[in-house]
Amino acid sequence: MPLEVVLISFILDKYLNKREKQEKFKKMQVVISAFYTEVGSSLIQNLSQFNTNLEILKKEFGSEQNLINPNNQKTLQFASEFDYAMDSRAGDLLDLKNFLITKKPYILSMFKNPNLLEHDHFTDMLWSVYHVLDELENRNTFTDLPTNDFNHLSIDIKRSYQLVIREWVEYMIHLKNEYPYLFSLAIRKNPFSDNEIIFK
Repeated sequence: MPLEVVLISFILDKYLNKREKQEKFKKMQVVISAFYTEVGSSLIQNLSQFNTNLEILKKEFGSEQNLINPNNQKTLQFASEFDYAMDSRAGDLLDLKNFLITKKPYILSMFKNPNLLEHDHFTDMLWSVYHVLDELENRNTFTDLPTNDFNHLSIDIKRSYQLVIREWVEYMIHLKNEYPYLFSLAIRKNPFSDNEIIFK
């Protein structure tokens, strides 16, 4: 086979692989956008009632200027490494349970989406949210729970909260860079802003 044919085949194969990856990435972003529209942003707001240092996050993420910071890696690092002080006794567990139950069919449907196979972090986040729902559904009451039970729920809520926020920050960065008009709407629905227009 002539060398020119081999080179052309190699370049074409590389181009097609790159294009396929780009298409998968775009489809995944549509899935993520749908999640935060349907569940994620309201979920952050619901989980935030258990955050005893919420004001720090409001200061970091409630400002449009912080979210459009060009140093995206610094913002992502903050979301990943921040010490989320979650206490399951600080909020209304029944309210969280009822919210998640209403979103359960949607969350379950997302696990069937083949595009999730391309995004391990997002899948891990979904599993953490579903685990919180599972824990809450297995409790008939949230009054007079043992201390170790409250502590266990605090750990589960913290894991879910941290992962949901990290994915949200990455999602916001993507919107800012690729779809400024959608980013503008997302900013107005910011769950860390006192002026958000989210409806539960």
